[in-house]
Amino acid sequence: MKRLVFIAVFTLIAGTVFSQAHVEANAAASDALRRLEATLSGNSSNQGSSSPAAQVTRGGSQPRWVDEPYNAYSRDRFIAAVGFAANRNEAEAKAFAALVAVFGQSIRSDFTVATAYSEAVNSGVVRVSQNRNIQDRITTAASMENLIGAEIGNIWDSGKGTVYALAYMDKAKTISIYTDMIVINIVNIETLTVMSPAAKNTFDGYARYRLAAQIAGINANYAAVVTQAGGSVTSLNLRNSNFYNMEAAEIIKNITVAVAVANDRANRVQNAFARTLGAEGFRTRGNNPPYTLEVFLTLSQPRFQGSEYAFCLIEVSANLIENATGASLISFSDSHREGHNSYATAETRAFAGIEEIIAEKFPEILQEYFASLIPK
Repeated sequence: MKRLVFIAVFTLIAGTVFSQAHVEANAAASDALRRLEATLSGNSSNQGSSSPAAQVTRGGSQPRWVDEPYNAYSRDRFIAAVGFAANRNEAEAKAFAALVAVFGQSIRSDFTVATAYSEAVNSGVVRVSQNRNIQDRITTAASMENLIGAEIGNIWDSGKGTVYALAYMDKAKTISIYTDMIVINIVNIETLTVMSPAAKNTFDGYARYRLAAQIAGINANYAAVVTQAGGSVTSLNLRNSNFYNMEAAEIIKNITVAVAVANDRANRVQNAFARTLGAEGFRTRGNNPPYTLEVFLTLSQPRFQGSEYAFCLIEVSANLIENATGASLISFSDSHREGHNSYATAETRAFAGIEEIIAEKFPEILQEYFASLIPK
C-alpha cells in the first residue's frame, strides 16, 4: 500500500513539475515571439546603435569594401559579404548568397524539410506569428537560402558592366532573432511530442515525431547562425534530429497493421503484403490493431480467340483502413495475367507475378504516404 501511495504521489508531483515546466516554456516562447515580431517589424527598442548609412555610387575608384567588406562594416558588430553581377538585382542576390556561405554548408536545409515546416505552419500544426508577413518570413527562413536580418548596404556600379553589392547582418540583432526562433520551435516540438502512448503509437504520432525531427534540424541551423554571430545556445538544451527520428522509428515498430485478404490462395497475397509491411518495420499480428489492410482479389479466366492456352487474371485492390474512424488512408491496385496449357499452372504463375508486383510497388505507395503525412 505504501508503495502504491508513493507512486501516486510521485506521479502527481512529476505531473505538476511537468505542467509548470510547460507553462514556463510557453511563457518564454510568447516573450520570444513578441520580441521577434517587434524586431522584424522594426519596432524594437533594443536594437543597439544604428547601422552605417548605405552608400550607392557609380564610377570612380573601386571602394575598399569590394575586396574587404569589413572596411565598411566593423567585424566587431557585423557579418558582411560582397557579391557582384552585371546588374544590381543579381549583385544583391549574390551578396546575400555569399553571406549565407559565411555560415558554411552545414546550415543548408533540405527543400522537403522547409516545405513540410511551411505546410505545418499554414495548417496551424506549428504555431508562429499570426501576422502573415512575419509568418512568411519565419517559414522562408527555414530554407536557409536567405538570412533574416540580412540587409544590403553599399552598392557600387563600376560603370564597366559590373555592379558590386555588400550584404551585412548586425550580430546582436542576428543572435536575438535566431535565438527567439529557436525558443519558439522548442515549444512547438514539445507540443507535437507530448501525447499518451496510445496516441503516440499511431501514424499521427509517427508524423508528429517526424515533423519534430525536421524542426530540430532547422533549430540546429539556427544554432549555427547564433554561434557564428558570437552567441551561445548551450542553455537551451537542444535535442538533435536523430533523437526524434529514432523515436519515430520506434513508433513504427509498435504499430500493428492487420492484413485481411479475401479470395486468397494459401495466404500467398496476404504474406506478400505482410512481408512488405514487416520490411517497413510494422507488426502484422497483434490484438486490437489500429489499422487493417483490406485486400480484395478477383480471379478470372479470360479467353483469347485462336489461343489454346488457359489464362488466369488476378486483380488486386487494397485499402489501408484506420479502424477507429473507418477512413481509407492508402489505396493500391494492380493486376497480372499468365497463361499456360493448364489453368492450375497459369493461376500459380499469376499469383507469383502479383507477389512480385506487391513487393516492388507497394513499398513506394507506403513511402509516398509517410512523406505526405501532416500531424492532425
